[in-house]
Amino acid sequence: MRKVWLLFILALALAAGTLATSAAGPALAADKLLVCGICDKSFYETAVKVVQEMGLADRVTVKKSSCLGACSQPPVVEFKGTLYTSMTAEKLKALLAKTYSGS
Repeated sequence: MRKVWLLFILALALAAGTLATSAAGPALAADKLLVCGICDKSFYETAVKVVQEMGLADRVTVKKSSCLGACSQPPVVEFKGTLYTSMTAEKLKALLAKTYSGS
């Protein structure tokens, strides 16, 4: 009988953990903005600043990456599976505004 209760309590605890995790889902599902850390080391800080200024820090996570393969046109970022070259703060603002307008 104790084994049944232990299994029941364990199942209940796992279910509660799953519910708590799914409630935090949107924060965990932030879109990644990858900034090539090889070809332009300074754009990472610019990208972080743009995301924060636009109030998107909970929706976009800025990460440094290894080479994204377009070194001839830095800064290079990858967002939602697409590479963008010759990125500027203004271009990034436009991209994020277009992506998150109406959401």
